[in-house]
Amino acid sequence: MSRSREYIVETAREHGVEEKIRFHHEVLSADWSSADARWTVTARRTDTGETVQLTCSWLSVCSGYYRYDEGFRPEFPGEERFAGELIHPQHWPEDFDATGKRVVVIGSGATAVTLVPNLAEDAASVTMLQRTPSYILSLPGKDPLAELLRSRLPAKVAYPIVRWKNVLTSTALFQASRRWPNGVRKLIRRLTEKQLPAGFAVDEHFNPPYDPWDQRLCLVPDGDLFRSLREGSASIVTDRIATFTETGIELASGGHLDADVVITATGLNLLAMGGMELRLDGEPVDVSETVSYKGMMLSGVPNFSMVIGYTNASWTLKADLVNRYVCRLLQHLDRRGHGRRHPARPAGGRGPALPGPGGGLRAAQPRPAAQAGAAHPVAAAPELHPRRAAHAPRPARGRGHHLQRRSCPGRAGGRLMRGYEFAGGTAIVTGAASGIGEALAVQLADRGSALVLVDRDAERLAGVADRIRRSHPRLEVETYVADLVDEAATDALGAQLAAAHPGTTLLVNNAGVALGGRFDQVTLEEFDWVLAINFRAVVRLTAALLPVLKANPGSHLVNVSSIFGIFAPPGQAAYAASKFAVRGFSESLRHELADDGVGVTVVHPGGIRTRIAETARLGSGVDPEEVAAGREQMARLLRMPPEKAAARIVTAIERRRPRLLIGLSATVPDVLVRLRPGAYWRLVARGIGARRAAAARD
Repeated sequence: MSRSREYIVETAREHGVEEKIRFHHEVLSADWSSADARWTVTARRTDTGETVQLTCSWLSVCSGYYRYDEGFRPEFPGEERFAGELIHPQHWPEDFDATGKRVVVIGSGATAVTLVPNLAEDAASVTMLQRTPSYILSLPGKDPLAELLRSRLPAKVAYPIVRWKNVLTSTALFQASRRWPNGVRKLIRRLTEKQLPAGFAVDEHFNPPYDPWDQRLCLVPDGDLFRSLREGSASIVTDRIATFTETGIELASGGHLDADVVITATGLNLLAMGGMELRLDGEPVDVSETVSYKGMMLSGVPNFSMVIGYTNASWTLKADLVNRYVCRLLQHLDRRGHGRRHPARPAGGRGPALPGPGGGLRAAQPRPAAQAGAAHPVAAAPELHPRRAAHAPRPARGRGHHLQRRSCPGRAGGRLMRGYEFAGGTAIVTGAASGIGEALAVQLADRGSALVLVDRDAERLAGVADRIRRSHPRLEVETYVADLVDEAATDALGAQLAAAHPGTTLLVNNAGVALGGRFDQVTLEEFDWVLAINFRAVVRLTAALLPVLKANPGSHLVNVSSIFGIFAPPGQAAYAASKFAVRGFSESLRHELADDGVGVTVVHPGGIRTRIAETARLGSGVDPEEVAAGREQMARLLRMPPEKAAARIVTAIERRRPRLLIGLSATVPDVLVRLRPGAYWRLVARGIGARRAAAARD
C-alpha cells in the first residue's frame, strides 16, 4: 500500500468515515422523480452481483472525471514483439517487484515524475521517456510553516493560516505565469538547473515548447526526481518511439532503450459522473446539452451537485469549496422551506466547457461536457421580483444564470444573489458633492444607474449634478440638500426618498465628518455631532429605505466606514467610535439580509485625497500647534485619488463583496490588528517615529 493511500485509510478510520461508506457498490444510474422530489440511485454490488436502490433528496456526485476501469493507452508500433512486461499505472500489479530490472516509463506528467524516483530505489535502471518536456518544480514534502504553526498553535488556528498561504502562493504563481510567461519560464529553468548535475541538458529535457500553465505544472516532493537524476539511478530521454523491439524501445533518433519493464504513464480517460446514467422522470440527461453553474451543478437538473477540482491549483481545495457551498445551500433551503432548486440556463451564447484537466487526460469517446454561461459562468443570480420588473434593464438571466426554485406545494419561494446590475436601477449616494461620493456618482452614471445625490453643500452638489447631466443627458439625476446632523430632517429625507424613488436598488451611505482631538480635548456636544452624522444618519436612512431595497431583490447597501473602523489611533476617539459602529451595524445587517436578496458591503478606505481632512473640526481643547502638525501628517497619508477608490467600491458592489479595504494604508493596519490586537499601536507609533526621524535627517 502506498504512503498516500495508507494515510487516507488511516484518516478515514480515525474519523469514522469508513462506517458511513457502502463499499463494493458500483452506481449505474440515478433517476429524479418530480412527483416525489427524490432521487433513486441504482447500484450493483461488485461482490455479490446484487442490484440495490437508494433514495435521497439531494444527490452529490464525487466521482471525479477519470474512467477507472481503463486508462488512456495508445497502441505503439511493434509492442506485440516486446518480450518484457507492459504495465499501465491504472492497473498496477499488486505483486510487482522492480528489483534488478531495467524500467522505462513512457510519459512526462505527474504519474511519470512520481513513479521514476520511487522505482529508482530498487530497479537496476529507470529511464523516463518523454515526447515533450514538462515544467517541473520541487516542493518540500513537509511544509515548514505548517510544522512550525502546528507546534505552537491549536489546529483550528494553524489550519486556515496554512491553507491561505498555499492558496495565495499557487494563485500568485499562476497569475505570474499568465502575465509574465517569459520571466516565470526563466525562473523555473534557473530553479531546475540548480538541482541537476553539472552539464545536464536542461533545455533538451526541461524546456517545454509552451508557456508555464498552458498545461499543468508538475510538483515533485523534496525534489526526489532531481535527486534520482543527480545520483544516476534515473535518466531522462526526450524522443519519439519508432517501434518496440523484443528487448526494449527503438527511438526515432536511432537510439535504443533496453527494458525488462515498460510502464505506459500515458494519461487517463475522461468519464463524466463515473459513467452513471442520469435521468429526469425517466428521460436521460444529455450532459453535453446542459450548462454548468459554478462548475458544480447542471442546468435543469434539480437537487444535484458534482465535485470537480481546480486544474491550476489543488484539487482538494476546490472540492472543499464546492462542499462548503452545497452545505450552505442545503441550510438555506431548509431555512426557507424549499424542496427543490436547480440552475436555469442563461440567455445568449455558450461558453467554455466544465473545467478540464489541462493535459494528460483524454476521453475514450469524445463528447462535449456541460458548458458554462457565456458572460459570467460563476455568477449566482436572484429571481426577478415582480415589483422590480419596471426598473429592470433586462431579464435577470441576462448575465450568467441563476438558481431557480421549485417549491414544494404550500411552501414559500426564496432567492439567491448574483452580481449587482447597475443599469436601470436607482442609486442614492450621500456625501455626493465631493471626494469619494462625487467620484462614485460619476462612475455609477457611467454604469447606467439613475442617481439621487444628497449633500449639505448645495452649490457643490448642483455642480456635480450638472456635470453628470451634460455627459449623460438621458439619465435621471436628482439632488437633495440636507444636513444629516439634524435627526428630524434626516428622518424626513428618508421618508421622502422612499416615497419618491421606489425603484431604488442601491444605497450608499457615504456622508461623514471628522473631529480631531483626544477625548479630554473635545466636548460631549462635539462628540455627539460626529456620531449624529457618521453613524445615526446611516442608521436612520437605512431604516427608511430598507423596505424599498427588500422590495427590489438584488439590491445592495454600502456603508462607508474607515480604516479607523478597524484600528483606533489616539486623538480620534469620536471618529473611531462612529466608524467602528458603522462596521458593526453593517456586518450584522449583512447576516440579517442574507435571505432577503439584499447585499451589504462595508468599506474601509485608507488614505484617500478627500475634503474630509481639510474640513475636519478640532476639539475645543486642542492646542493650535498640534493642529498644524496633525494636518501636515495627514496630508502625507492622503495619496490615493477618490476616483480610484470609487472604482474599487463599484467593483465590490458588482461582486457583492462583504468587506472592502482600500489601499495599503488600510490593508497593512488590518493585518497588524489581526496579528497583534493588543499591541498594534506600539508598532504603528514606532513606524511613525522612524519616518519622522528620517524626515528630520533629510
